[in-house]
Amino acid sequence: MSLHPDIVGRRVTLRRAAALASALVVVSAALLAGGPLYLWPLFIFPLLLGAVFFFELGSLVVAGWLGAFFVAWSTLRQPVDAGTTRQAIVGLAAFSLAGLVLGRVQRAQHQRHGTLAASSLTDRLTGLYNYGTFADYLHNEVTKADRYGRELTLIMLDLDHFKRFNDRHGHEAGNDLLKRVGATVQAVVREADMAARYGGEEFALLISGDAHDGIELAERVRHAIESTALELRGGEVAYVTASAGVATYLHGSSSESLLVEHADRALYESKRAGRNRVTVDTESEPPGHLSVTLSA
Repeated sequence: MSLHPDIVGRRVTLRRAAALASALVVVSAALLAGGPLYLWPLFIFPLLLGAVFFFELGSLVVAGWLGAFFVAWSTLRQPVDAGTTRQAIVGLAAFSLAGLVLGRVQRAQHQRHGTLAASSLTDRLTGLYNYGTFADYLHNEVTKADRYGRELTLIMLDLDHFKRFNDRHGHEAGNDLLKRVGATVQAVVREADMAARYGGEEFALLISGDAHDGIELAERVRHAIESTALELRGGEVAYVTASAGVATYLHGSSSESLLVEHADRALYESKRAGRNRVTVDTESEPPGHLSVTLSA
């Protein structure tokens, strides 16, 4: 069972903090044993570590440790004169400045890598996950469902009369509509749910839960889209509706492709029955049995 991202993040932070603290202790012990006059450059290693792990903050922590260490060492080993104090201040200032620069560079690289990673996983127009990410996630979740017996439900969602909207208002307005729908979907789904742009005006939501949970979420999304106003040029306001199909994965007797097929079949039934509604394909019922939840 996978851990929540927040828990994983805290564990990584704790491990990095422990590694930085260990480096500081080791370097400090080496200085105490050999004398700081020629071993102080060893502090460059924890300085780099702090910059890589915690950016500017990590560098300042290392510089602060160095200052405290110098004061403690000088107090115990020899009297501190003006020249020694001046050298220590200049050294600490140089360490702090170098650390801030390193930390800033590491932060910029981290943000750049994060942007590149996000762009490879998400759809640029809607901000939701793209089809490739969804396909990989679906495969992994189906594997987990078979292994651990978890309930898994797929919702396929399609905007009604999207081609007609494009023909009437233009493709730029159509893109704006997709952006607005993406933001609406993202605002409704839970953090643990997978929301993706499946292709064109079709979206996919993968959740942990049964068909009842799928119907509830699909209805919330459908209602949110129906209530979303899109302001067009000339002051015109447009509204759209969406149809959805819900299918639940059956352990061992289904597959990811079959799950998508059943959700698509339920979606097309919603379209056939008049649009702006949710249809659930109950695979536990005889083939072809569809339970339809009409719009309010």
